[in-house]
Amino acid sequence: MKSFFEALTNLFRKPATVKYPFEKTYIPEDYRGMIVHNPELCIWCRKCEMVCPPGAIVFSQDMDGKQTYHYNRAVCIYCGECVRQCPKDGALMQSATPGTPAVKNENINNSWKVTYDEALKSRAAYMAAKKAAAASKSAEGAAE
Repeated sequence: MKSFFEALTNLFRKPATVKYPFEKTYIPEDYRGMIVHNPELCIWCRKCEMVCPPGAIVFSQDMDGKQTYHYNRAVCIYCGECVRQCPKDGALMQSATPGTPAVKNENINNSWKVTYDEALKSRAAYMAAKKAAAASKSAEGAAE
């Protein structure tokens, strides 16, 4: 009976929550949101990938040596460590835009694992091809 009266009293109390759809949530000035990558300013040093605690950033590399930046917003913990470690100002920034929630159709976790593994394989293949080219070049130099 006590819980019934408690529920009845709560019907007439002011709500403790924010009326979200009608009132926007306050975002502080120093809010850390989505990571934004600027490929024109990036020097492709991969420091951001090395310092990212959850592994939300990975670089893939094609056989021409061109690198591609991959970022997973669902894995990112928005700590800003990648931005702090970036040696080039403006190449990596943290915006005030909150991350969007991952939805089931994106299959974000499984697709990220595939992207991450393929990126590491592409870099290993590039390094193997580079070493093979250097070995054949030194073999040609030794034969002459």
